Amino acid sequence: MVLPRRGGVALWRQIQMHLERQLSDGSLQPGDRLPTEAQLSEQFGVNRHTVRRALAGLETRGLIRVEQGRGTFVREDVLAYRISERTRFTENVAGEQRSPARTLVSATERPADAAVAGALGLAPDALVLSVEMVGDSDGRRISFSEHQFPAALFPGLAEAMQAELSVSRALRRVGIVDYRRKWTRVTARMPSGREADMLQQPRTRPVLVSESVNVDPDGRLIEFGLTRFNSDWVQIVLEP
Repeated sequence: MVLPRRGGVALWRQIQMHLERQLSDGSLQPGDRLPTEAQLSEQFGVNRHTVRRALAGLETRGLIRVEQGRGTFVREDVLAYRISERTRFTENVAGEQRSPARTLVSATERPADAAVAGALGLAPDALVLSVEMVGDSDGRRISFSEHQFPAALFPGLAEAMQAELSVSRALRRVGIVDYRRKWTRVTARMPSGREADMLQQPRTRPVLVSESVNVDPDGRLIEFGLTRFNSDWVQIVLEP
């Protein structure tokens, strides 16, 4: 396909318009992989810089997404992740008709930093069990979370987390049958290198960050949570 070079429309914009038509008429469906930059360059008879500019505009508008090492895809609908008094990862994802999965990254005891100690009402440098997990929806990475619990309160919790791969089920095994959210703070920022790697996303894409504290039915502070969400895949919905 040869693009006209004297039509008053920049070549990169002509490529965008062509891809937009394919999105509109259904030639490209949500989740479809686009041709590579090299293939598009050959198809339109332009250099890769021109193709890259066209794709960057589509990505900025949320029409396509780029996955490191995999390619460029037509953007699908994002998952509405609901945060309320009782927020549960598996229920949230399954409630959106998606398939949830969680993987344990680590479970170690360490001294609490000042922010966590303050949030949980602990003495400085008190030990916490720090549990890191990643979460997937339909096989796609959407979250990287760290859950910190007062170590003295929950002997055996690390083993329960390894067995259950679920915060609520692991807490149930150590005697906490219910818990609720005391407070949540949601912000957005650019990810660190490790966060981007864990979320399988570029460092140039922002993450949504949820910080929270959970309490048991007696109001005892039991968990400080820090979850980073891939903003390409998740929108946070705050509910009463």
